[in-house]
Amino acid sequence: MICKIGATMKIKKNTPFSLWLIGPSASGKTTISKKIFSVLSEKYKSLVILDGDHARKIFVNESGYDAVSRSKNIKKYIGVISWLNNFGVSTIVAAINAFEKDRALCRKEIKNYKEVFLDCTIEQRIKRDKKNLYLPALKKEKKNVVGVDIPFEDPKNADMTINTEKDSVEECVEKLIRGLKI
Repeated sequence: MICKIGATMKIKKNTPFSLWLIGPSASGKTTISKKIFSVLSEKYKSLVILDGDHARKIFVNESGYDAVSRSKNIKKYIGVISWLNNFGVSTIVAAINAFEKDRALCRKEIKNYKEVFLDCTIEQRIKRDKKNLYLPALKKEKKNVVGVDIPFEDPKNADMTINTEKDSVEECVEKLIRGLKI
């Protein structure tokens, strides 16, 4: 089990926060974000999930999947999240967020930003791959797949790292809530 917790973890009560679950496709972001939402929605009445796949359909549909487009998408997410936070809305964001420069921008621009890296091997991600991304990308039949032809840069400043391969969804959520004190 890998669980690394940063020094400034506690989330202040009555202060909107933005919890970003990051990692390559099939690392558990959507599943864990939904479970966290169901656990926290009673305590935090103004809480929403922004899932990368859903966000693409709503407001970044014209965007591509190449590295430049992915960074542009994160900038759009930052704008939406900052706007919501200004109205007291806390957010759970499930997005790949592959590049350290984009995560540094999130940390700079978003108040009470918390980053959790969901880590697991590519072998496990291939087993979970409902979008059929990895095997075609490994065979060079598909381009712009983070973790294959676009690198996922391991976070340097994540507030927490959770191994989703070794722990159940419930264990991951419990560790996250306990570790962040939310």
